Amino acid sequence: METIIGFVAGYLVGVNGGRDGLERVRSSWRAIRASPEMHRIVGEATVIAQGAVGRVSRGGLSEAVGGVSELIAARAAASRARHAA
Repeated sequence: METIIGFVAGYLVGVNGGRDGLERVRSSWRAIRASPEMHRIVGEATVIAQGAVGRVSRGGLSEAVGGVSELIAARAAASRARHAA
């Protein structure tokens, strides 16, 4: 997440930096897209989206929202446990 925040800050600075600043922003964006952190975030988002679609097809929208909330909470708890260890 820090990478994305850094990109946004860099973008704001780069826009004011003219052509060179914009090229630095583009280069940073390419690096972010290739980063393991971004791949992890996209993978997790895909799993959550697949779960939501499955729940909607089985039990409707309210079932999907509840299930996705539980999935996010479980993943957050697992992540905190890994970092605490």
